[in-house]
Amino acid sequence: MNYAITDSGGVTEISLSGRLTFSEAPQFPKILAELDKAGKTRWDVRLDQLDFIDSTGMSLFIHIYDAANKEGAKVVIHGCRGAVRDALGRAAFETLFEFQ
Repeated sequence: MNYAITDSGGVTEISLSGRLTFSEAPQFPKILAELDKAGKTRWDVRLDQLDFIDSTGMSLFIHIYDAANKEGAKVVIHGCRGAVRDALGRAAFETLFEFQ
């Protein structure tokens, strides 16, 4: 998995690409720390280039949800497609996040 976090006005954008699996779990604390530090009121998560996600990868989104609630930020998921969209849908993530 590759990721990039950028700030644009009042929005923090995180882009994830490749495969989000168990092997990337050691990066999760760093990603969450960067999001916390951004201090924005909206976090846009771009998944256009994410090809695969397993259950450990999906746990990153639970951590993002918890961190956003703590910061008072809204999370919007963009570009979710294919197997990734199916996995997030089966986990009912649309009840936690706005999908666009």
